Amino acid sequence: MYKKIKMLICCLIFFGLSACSWIHKTEIVQGNVITPEMVSHLHTGMTEGEVKEVMGTPALVNIFTPNRIDYIYTYKMGKIQSRKRVILIFRNGRVSEIYQR
Repeated sequence: MYKKIKMLICCLIFFGLSACSWIHKTEIVQGNVITPEMVSHLHTGMTEGEVKEVMGTPALVNIFTPNRIDYIYTYKMGKIQSRKRVILIFRNGRVSEIYQR
């Protein structure tokens, strides 16, 4: 009788603890949020200041490529993962190329 009760209690504890991982999924957001509206406002000929007004200050600055700004955004919630990237190339202080991945 006591073995059955012990086994039942062990099963309840095991399933109770394993259910905790099903309830809460940690949300991980990194970088700059990139919305379609923000990207639609970008165009060639913009200055770096105008780009920062639309997109914000980039989270990552590469000192080896001063004529390039990368905006990177990653979102992860459980198994759902989203990555967005906008790369802006400047020539003579103005946006000359826009890449979106």
